[in-house]
Amino acid sequence: MRLRAETIATLYGCALRLGLSPRRAISEVYGLPVTEMPGKRAQYSRRLERWIEQARKTVNPATGRRYLSAYDSERHAPRLWPIGRGHPLEPRRARPALPEPIREGPYAGRALALRVTRTSPPTREARKAQEQGRRLIGPDLFVEGQWSNGEEPPSLPPLQGVSPGQTPRQVQALVKELERRYPGAKVTATVTAQAMGQPGDAT
Repeated sequence: MRLRAETIATLYGCALRLGLSPRRAISEVYGLPVTEMPGKRAQYSRRLERWIEQARKTVNPATGRRYLSAYDSERHAPRLWPIGRGHPLEPRRARPALPEPIREGPYAGRALALRVTRTSPPTREARKAQEQGRRLIGPDLFVEGQWSNGEEPPSLPPLQGVSPGQTPRQVQALVKELERRYPGAKVTATVTAQAMGQPGDAT
């Protein structure tokens, strides 16, 4: 229960930092249904609402605080929504523009984009989960890189035995490691829930 609460709270926080709807993002990651009707709010699954409520009630023994704080419209509402008829999605509240850091080194001006996907779960476990109506994701993360100038991408080993809750930290550590390996390069990563699956959180 604590692992699920920590995972949901982590995904919820990632979605907020990206300006997305946490409920919609978590629904995409786990393939949960979302019912949408014109002029009405989206309806999310009872399972999702139960998971979020559980994350808000479960206490983290390491901090003594709940994994997910109570809903606060100022902090938890998505930052992206239509501001008026005919307008595109724009941030709810303007944030100060941060200057792009000056990058120096032999790789300055180049960008390395990473795509991180989960491997498929072992066949026997996947078949058993399917029979029970559950969806499994694999234990390992497969990493692919693409340089902005089309140069041959680096060979990157998979990250093994990474749970969904650990994924953001592991991917951030990989990004920092590659920025040290390629001084001056801008490294970004996009994480998807599963190979050939639905988009997940981005880091």
